[in-house]
Amino acid sequence: MRSTTFEGALAYDLEGPAANVTPLPVSRIGPRPPPSSWSSVSMDCLARSGYEVTFCDSLADSDALAEAVGDRKALLVTTPTVERVHGNAIRAALARTRTVSTLVLNAREECKSMELVQAVCAEALAQGLNRKGLLISFGGGVCSDIVTLAASLIRRGVGHIRVPTTLIGQIDAGIGLKGAVNFCGKKSFVGCFHPPEQVVIDSSLLRSLPPRFLISGLAEAFKMGIARDEALFDLLATRSRALVESGFADAAAREVLQRSIWSMLDELRRNPYEDQTYERLVDFGHTFSPGLEAALDFGIHHGEAVAIDLALSATIASCLGLLGHEAWEDILGALEGAGLPIRSPRLDLELCRAALTEACRHRGGSINLVVPTAVGQATFLRRREELADGVLAEALERIAAREDARR
Repeated sequence: MRSTTFEGALAYDLEGPAANVTPLPVSRIGPRPPPSSWSSVSMDCLARSGYEVTFCDSLADSDALAEAVGDRKALLVTTPTVERVHGNAIRAALARTRTVSTLVLNAREECKSMELVQAVCAEALAQGLNRKGLLISFGGGVCSDIVTLAASLIRRGVGHIRVPTTLIGQIDAGIGLKGAVNFCGKKSFVGCFHPPEQVVIDSSLLRSLPPRFLISGLAEAFKMGIARDEALFDLLATRSRALVESGFADAAAREVLQRSIWSMLDELRRNPYEDQTYERLVDFGHTFSPGLEAALDFGIHHGEAVAIDLALSATIASCLGLLGHEAWEDILGALEGAGLPIRSPRLDLELCRAALTEACRHRGGSINLVVPTAVGQATFLRRREELADGVLAEALERIAAREDARR
């Protein structure tokens, strides 16, 4: 077929003759004038800037997922437990779509690796997904991490949709822009920014979760409540037990989900690609917790590690005089009241030092430790010198003494 250049796009019949080429009018950004200086030439790279988080009461009775998929060829990726419990519901929701395959991955935090990403890529290749193809993650945060990274790599980037099935997925891991896998013992060391096209939230999926998974997920809600939303904190402090016992069917469940999701998205939108600043309130609870998870060979739930981090960060703030004693008691008491841990013997001074060193590497040379100054307010400890080892040791000792006193 001969090549023809003109102002427009090409439309042609692959089976037809070479002459069957028709120009289609397209919107264009007009040519820029050449630069006045050729020492450097700028290139503007605009990324897709938005996506929707959609709420529904039941996947099987909602058109939200089918409408998001449209007529594109899609690959569904899930995990064994989710497939067993919710497989029929998701297939019913996708019945009118071109979902060509379901890939079931044994995806757990301790094996969140490039091998699983490659498995998704291999299935996409086997099913013939093209540039308009779509991946759908149906599972918890680990599943969405793997699918997001795979989607960013397949044909240099295809679309993906998330249907999170865990509480952490619905209020944190499943609604952001990132995906990552562990590498050489480092949690989420290899990753990407690749926003989903849509996130579908169905709170009824949470009713099948064991209590420990719901309690763990509450830590991410506490994170936003302590750091910026006092009303959310108060809800959690008074309703956590009822939320867990009801499988998040309690009357307060919808408000907890909405407040948690909105707080997270509102923080992310200010700096979605983390290229404006390395100071992020959403990193509250995520300075010491990654190292703790790795040190315990991921034998602790992510939310449990986050809760221990929240408690330590609040205690550091109290030791430095940034957080009043009553607020400190309220925060640790609410975490304990929800059934979350506030301490791990494995999180000692040495591990804390290593965590702060890693935080500096990840946050542009500053620790940027988020610490509360009141319930619903927080600030940053930016420099390592602001947090002496003596303060760390005092904070660890205070938490241990509190725990011992309550036994």
